[in-house]
Amino acid sequence: MIRTQTRFKAFFTFAFVTLLAVPVARSAAASESFTSAGQTPGRPSLAELRTDDHVSLYRKLCELNENWANRTPDFKILADAIAIESDVALIQTHLKLVIDQLRSADVGHLSVSQLAQRRAHLRTLQAYLQAGRFPQNVLAAVRRPVFIDPWGTHCAVGHLIATSGNARLANAINREHQLDLLRDIKTEGLSDWQRASGLSLDELALIQPTYRSTTLTYPKEIEALMLGDSDAIVAGIESGALAVDARCGGKTLLHFAAAVGDLKLVKLLVDRGADLHAVSNLGCDQAELAKGGNQTVVTVRWNQSTAVTRRGGMGIGTYGVVFRTEHGRLIASLFNDLRGGRDGLNALDFATLPTSHYGYGLRRSIYPVRPGYQTGAKPTNEVFETLQRDRAAVAAWLEAQGLKTE
Repeated sequence: MIRTQTRFKAFFTFAFVTLLAVPVARSAAASESFTSAGQTPGRPSLAELRTDDHVSLYRKLCELNENWANRTPDFKILADAIAIESDVALIQTHLKLVIDQLRSADVGHLSVSQLAQRRAHLRTLQAYLQAGRFPQNVLAAVRRPVFIDPWGTHCAVGHLIATSGNARLANAINREHQLDLLRDIKTEGLSDWQRASGLSLDELALIQPTYRSTTLTYPKEIEALMLGDSDAIVAGIESGALAVDARCGGKTLLHFAAAVGDLKLVKLLVDRGADLHAVSNLGCDQAELAKGGNQTVVTVRWNQSTAVTRRGGMGIGTYGVVFRTEHGRLIASLFNDLRGGRDGLNALDFATLPTSHYGYGLRRSIYPVRPGYQTGAKPTNEVFETLQRDRAAVAAWLEAQGLKTE
C-alpha cells in the first residue's frame, strides 16, 4: 500500500516553544507545527534547534523521512554552513545525521555476528553517502521512497541489502514494493536479513529517504522516436522543419537514431548531410540540475540547454511519456538526461552503449552482438531482443562507414 508522505505547514513562529507529536504509524497528510504544549519526548525544542537554519533543516529532514519527527538530530556534527541547495545535499546531510545516531545507539543486546554486520553496514552507508548517487523518482508525482530506480540506482537500504550479498532479495523487494515505506514491505527474506544485519527495523526505517518527483520531457518528435515511432522526425526532415544536425539535450538526431536502433533513419540523416563524426555535449550543468525541488521537471529542448524547474505540479504528468513502456525506459537510460546528459560520444558510441536498469547481480543489458563487443546478459523478452538486434545493425553500418568509438 502506497502511503502519502507527511506534509507540513509552511510556517514556524517564535511564539511556539515545542513540537506536536505526530504518529509514525499510518497517516495521510498529517500536519505538524510548533505548539505551546509540553515537549514531546524525542522531539527537539527550539532551544535544541538553536537557529533558524536548524529549524528549516529539521523541517526538510522530516519531509524527507517522517521518522525524524520522533528523534533529535545532533546538528553540532555538521559544518557551520548548513544551507541545503539540492536534494542530493539534503540526502547526504540526512544520512550523516542518521549514521551519527546509529553509532551512538545502545547495541549491548546484539550478538558478535550482529555487531560485525552492523559495523560493516555503517561503513557501506558512509561510502554510499560520500558517493552521492541516489535514485531518481520518475514514478510518482510526490515524494516517495524508490527502492531501485529505472537506471539501477539503489536507495540506501537497498544498497545495504544488495552489497551484503543479497542482490536477489533487493531485486525482489523492488518488484513487489518499489515505492513503499520500509514498514509496508513484506517480501520474504527481508525479516531474516534485518535480524542478521544488527540494525533494527526502526533504524532501517530512519535510513530510508524519500525522493522528490522528477518528470522528464522531450520535444514530442523525440519522445515518439524513443517510443519507437520515427514518423514525426522523418516528416520534419522532409519538410525542412528539422535540420539534420539539430541538437536536443546536446545530442544530434543521428545520436538519437543510433541509440534507438533505427537504421533507416540513420541512413536518411547521413544521406541528407548529417555529420557522421559529431559528438555529444552535456545538456546542462550541475548548477541547472540543482534548481529542482520536490516536484522537478527536466525539459530537454531543441538547440538550447536542458531546463530544470522547481515544481511542475500534478498536471505535468507522473511518469513522463518516455517511461510508459519498457522500450522507452531502456532508451532513456542511454541518454542520462536526468543527470545532465552525456558528453563526448558519437553515433557509434550511442549504438553500442549498454543499457541496463536492474542493478546488482540481476542487471539485464543490451549490447550489439558482434566481434569485439561484450554480449552481456541474455535478453529475456522481445523488447530486449529487438533492441539488441536493431542497435547491432546500426553499429555495424556505422563501422562500415569508417566511424569508430570515441
